[in-house]
Amino acid sequence: MQRQLSSFDINVMVYELQEIIDSPIDKIYQLSKNEILIKIKNKNTNKKESLLIRNGKFLALTDKQLKTPKTPSNFVMALRKYLKNGRILRIYQHEFDRILKIEIGKKIGKFTLVIEFFSEGNIILVDPNGNIIIPFIRQSWSHRKVKGRQTYVPPPSQIDPFTLSNTQFIEIIKESNADIVRTLAVKLNLSGPIAEEICFKAKIQKKKQTSQLDESEYDSLFSTLKDFLTIFEKNTYQPMLIKKEESIIDILPIPFQSYDQKEMIPTKHFTRGLSNFIEDEKTLKEEEQVETKTDKNLGKFNRILLQQQEKIQILEKNIEQKKREGEIIYLHYNKVDTFLKAIQQLMSKKEKKESIEKINSLNFVKIFDPLKNKLIVSLPDANNVPTDVSLQFRKSITENAENAYDESKKSLKKKHGAEKSVKKTQETLNEINLKKQKEEENQEEKTRFVKKNKKHFWFERYRWSISSEGNLITAGKDVKTNEQLIKKHLETEDRYVHADIHGAPSCIVKRKSLDDKPLDISEETLEEACILAACYSRAWKQFTEAQSYWVLPQQVSKTPQSGEFVPKGAFIIRGKRNYLKCILEMGVGQLNLENEKRWIGGSAQSIKKWCHPYIIIKPGGMSRKDFSHMIAKKTDSSSDEINQVLPPGGISITQSKGIQIEKKEVG
Repeated sequence: MQRQLSSFDINVMVYELQEIIDSPIDKIYQLSKNEILIKIKNKNTNKKESLLIRNGKFLALTDKQLKTPKTPSNFVMALRKYLKNGRILRIYQHEFDRILKIEIGKKIGKFTLVIEFFSEGNIILVDPNGNIIIPFIRQSWSHRKVKGRQTYVPPPSQIDPFTLSNTQFIEIIKESNADIVRTLAVKLNLSGPIAEEICFKAKIQKKKQTSQLDESEYDSLFSTLKDFLTIFEKNTYQPMLIKKEESIIDILPIPFQSYDQKEMIPTKHFTRGLSNFIEDEKTLKEEEQVETKTDKNLGKFNRILLQQQEKIQILEKNIEQKKREGEIIYLHYNKVDTFLKAIQQLMSKKEKKESIEKINSLNFVKIFDPLKNKLIVSLPDANNVPTDVSLQFRKSITENAENAYDESKKSLKKKHGAEKSVKKTQETLNEINLKKQKEEENQEEKTRFVKKNKKHFWFERYRWSISSEGNLITAGKDVKTNEQLIKKHLETEDRYVHADIHGAPSCIVKRKSLDDKPLDISEETLEEACILAACYSRAWKQFTEAQSYWVLPQQVSKTPQSGEFVPKGAFIIRGKRNYLKCILEMGVGQLNLENEKRWIGGSAQSIKKWCHPYIIIKPGGMSRKDFSHMIAKKTDSSSDEINQVLPPGGISITQSKGIQIEKKEVG
């Protein structure tokens, strides 16, 4: 999913998520750097489901079985402590902003999970008093800070289009100096796609300047907006998955007429429909790392530290509470003294039931239960704030006051002890972190020792290959390297290549060889680059052939049209595209580069020409892990190095040279 959620998307999600109200929270995990998984038992369907939150991107309700890590992060430990076994009490949108709040009830109080979908996003755990326990990301702005022990303060209020009058609408439009689509998207908090839809339905050019609008166009825009809002007011949604070239690229709460060039597939549930994008931004899975003893100790002492810090918070509250109780008892000395003496006189009688009921009926008495030895009254403090005070009704007023002060002192003593324990735990954690740092440095040193004599070229930061005619071909490995590759290395005489499918790398065919000698780009080289782009795309896991295209560098742009959004790693192609149909077959092999062995991938033709040994592969049933381990063992190579040049899916071997492949290993 390329765009961020709009306030309207969250409006729909809140409506749909009412079905999980009163559902208990089971387990909580952090799946990746930006993903939190909360497992629940849906009380409405009686099925186990999960809320997957991709920070800043979306929240999906899903029944997909996802791989969970063994070691929890500090953030997840805090969520588990306060939310596990709690029940979802309420799910709502903060004003009309991109903020979703989930209230979870526990015996000790009501906690709130605040999920922010603007800017970098955030997931914030807030206590019953409105204070932040822990944020997913610490953030600081001039108007608010998001960090532990701070009161949670939402961002400044946005315009709510549902409350706008015609006069207010026109004033906002007239004050804008931008075109109409930007004004609707930004000033009216509608988002880009919705702003374009309003313009489309109102039959007004989206790039038209607001200063050029006449009265009839104002009326048309406002009327169209009101009709659009009615759908959300009445909750008459029709969620649609947007499909382009066999891939789901977006989801909308209702059909958009402005999306007429893309296929729309109806889906029953918007929030469940978002689960289509759970796998969308995943990089290739790395081999599972073995948890070291140091990692286990780090997790253990982090949990201990969190518990100790929470104990100090409880003690601090108790110190203040008991101190206040002592002060309040003396503040209401006569009233409390008379009250306690009356109770003591009552307790000497045989028949106490009516008297107990009479005492419980007093407006300042909250609980009086002699059998449980419990008496709680509500009395105003010096600032006239009602405060609960526990009294021991068998003791005098002086004894009660002294007891409150004694408990405050005991809690203070315990707090000092707990602070010493925190200091010791922190010292232990520092030692463990130092040990972990040394272990990592040793590992890096080993890596450097193995590779210290190996020369590195700029193109090795990316996927790279050589055409049969010697041209250097480079491709991005992920979103970040796609962006870097094109911005830094696409030159005027090069060619840009991309598979015609979502989830493919950006590729460059250089007009030079590996050693920077000028080299013309032939049709044969372009065809081989197109094959490489297709093989390294998602098509490998789905098809046996795919389309790729090549264009000139000047056709590649990062500048979107008005109202559009270009995500990181993606580019806009303008003008004619030169398409080629590609069979999904490629080769991997060892190349001798300046007397050093490198594993590379490429078209079967180029790999056969430049590499020895080599293997020709196509989509199949053997896992990448099994293939790389098998070839590494047969060639005395690194399985990691082989794994890095493989396509993103299962493999079948069709041909090999220089490697003994058994018949059962050939696809």
